[in-house]
Amino acid sequence: MIHNNTWRRDSELLNDNDNFKFNLSKIFLVLFFFMSTSFAMQAATIEDFSRHPQYLNIKISPDGKHIAALVNRDGVNALVFFETKTSKITYSISSDRGEQPGEYYWVNNERVIIQVEQLRGSLEQPLNFGELYAVNYDGSKRKMIYGYRSHNSSSGNAGFLLDLLPDDPDNVLIITQKFSRKSDVLAKVDKLNVYNGKGNYVTRAPIPYSHFLVDNAGIPRFVAGIDENAKQQLFYIKEKGDKWQRFGEEFEGTFTPVAFSKNNENVYALKSTDGNAEGLYKYNLVTKEETLLFRSELVEPTYIMQSSLNEIYGLRIDEDYPRYIYLDESNKDAQLHKALYGAFKSDSIDITSKTADKKNIIVKVSSDRNPGTFYLFDTTTMTTKHLYSQVPWLKPNDLSPLEPFRLTSPDGLTINGFITLPKEKKANLPTVILPHGGPHARDYWQYDPQVQMLANAGYAVVQVNFRGSTGYGKKFMEAGYENWGTKIQDDILLATKYAIQQGVADKNKICIFGVSFGGYSALQSAIKSPELFKCAIGYAGVYDLPMLYEEGDIESFKWGDAYLDKTLGTDKTKQIEQSPVYNVDKLKAAVLLIHGEDDERAPLEHAEKLRDALDEKGHPYEWLTKNKEGHGFYDEDNILEANTKILSFLEKYIGT
Repeated sequence: MIHNNTWRRDSELLNDNDNFKFNLSKIFLVLFFFMSTSFAMQAATIEDFSRHPQYLNIKISPDGKHIAALVNRDGVNALVFFETKTSKITYSISSDRGEQPGEYYWVNNERVIIQVEQLRGSLEQPLNFGELYAVNYDGSKRKMIYGYRSHNSSSGNAGFLLDLLPDDPDNVLIITQKFSRKSDVLAKVDKLNVYNGKGNYVTRAPIPYSHFLVDNAGIPRFVAGIDENAKQQLFYIKEKGDKWQRFGEEFEGTFTPVAFSKNNENVYALKSTDGNAEGLYKYNLVTKEETLLFRSELVEPTYIMQSSLNEIYGLRIDEDYPRYIYLDESNKDAQLHKALYGAFKSDSIDITSKTADKKNIIVKVSSDRNPGTFYLFDTTTMTTKHLYSQVPWLKPNDLSPLEPFRLTSPDGLTINGFITLPKEKKANLPTVILPHGGPHARDYWQYDPQVQMLANAGYAVVQVNFRGSTGYGKKFMEAGYENWGTKIQDDILLATKYAIQQGVADKNKICIFGVSFGGYSALQSAIKSPELFKCAIGYAGVYDLPMLYEEGDIESFKWGDAYLDKTLGTDKTKQIEQSPVYNVDKLKAAVLLIHGEDDERAPLEHAEKLRDALDEKGHPYEWLTKNKEGHGFYDEDNILEANTKILSFLEKYIGT
């Protein structure tokens, strides 16, 4: 996926090679840095968990001669180009006039297009206004090819990459949308020349908030969007020039296209008819026959793995630990991925880019104790060169493993989560319950700086994928509807009690802490079970559910009211019953509130109203807000101050 409003097929492809065999014993790890990086051999500190990653991404050019790396330098991004063989830097783009490079893409052997991020403005976090900048690896032919500062007709429009068009090295497909106060403006697709910025109209979405899927001829064939009733609608065209038509109305349940086969007669789709986890199907658009390729009883595929335009060779599943399902064991790319997965001892394996001849690939390896390490893998010599670690100042031995668990709720739902223990003590620990945001999101077995910071400070950490979380099927997600303050919190409390029963948590030293919806859960759980929690930390939380209809960016969407009615229910009395603001009289836990003053998702008014209610009841609390910060802090100094405040607060109330 390139942009959160698009589908995308993998256009950096590997060619088949009958002589290409993978043997785990032949993979040697040749480790060395392309940039000198030094760090002191000492235990991790709070500062280490408060910094942005130093290295963000790395991609190789289609001919394999150059590599581009996105690097964080003193809090600002730079894009560095260097020769693959010599590591000699050919060009570097750094912050200029309050802007920085964001996500980027090789479009041919010499040229990269970049999403520009603005550093100026009212927020600390960089903003993407849909500007596209293009440059060659040697710094030549620099040009703003799309956006309000370009010299083309795109002034007033935002553009985001949709497809790289691998058979057309001079052009890409982009999604464009006018800047407008109306949130339901229809997006369109343009073909954009990456050298001169000239564009040609391709199609327009028939519905707002749209996601496109492009076939192997570069034609947008599917588009999904959200109607005013907060329901997703799917449209399809049979071939270029046709009008968009509704698709899938004959299907029961969900149907989400993810890729086309080579002849475009088949589409791969995630599908479920019973509301349980979606499986991966191959669906023939001509005969309407379908074939189930894989389905888990618990979770939906995290993503598919595609080696060429007609080959989906596998998928990733995150039931507990991540695992990979290889649909065709004879596929060369499946063999390669499986060998790498074994060589790196079952860590997560992601391929960020590939050369056109299949000889070199960039591999990102990550885990619960590895934020991410990039390697250059030569498929001819079967050797791996270490390029860089995303967070080089942290070492795996400094971090703690995440251990998955599963529970069954009283009404029969499978609830999974993770427990992370500090390195020294393993039982009867002061414990932090850490519910995720969303609520339509989920936790994975992966590196999390907050989890590791808390474990490093001596706390056990409990994460739980409560009902309402995504990735477990529509039925599981909808089980959280109208139950934000009731059954969702029951799932969180079930995990809390499990940690106590297992001897992990000291029942007299438990605090709950969360961000966004997790901040809401921290306060609501502490109200629902006042004797259980000694303290509660709400970070960027919502605390007054009826206020969501009046304040925040959800209300700016045409479907905002319908979404809130569906997820919260329309009974205002029940909304008030599930709002911490109106129930502080039941609260016994000490409270810490952290909030950005410019938060649009959960406006500061939520925290201020809760603060006023606490003042009225004389309930103790601590308070930290920051100007120019939005939904979660971005400035590293502010992150450090918040983390310091959190650890000090925890030490005060549950100690280590």
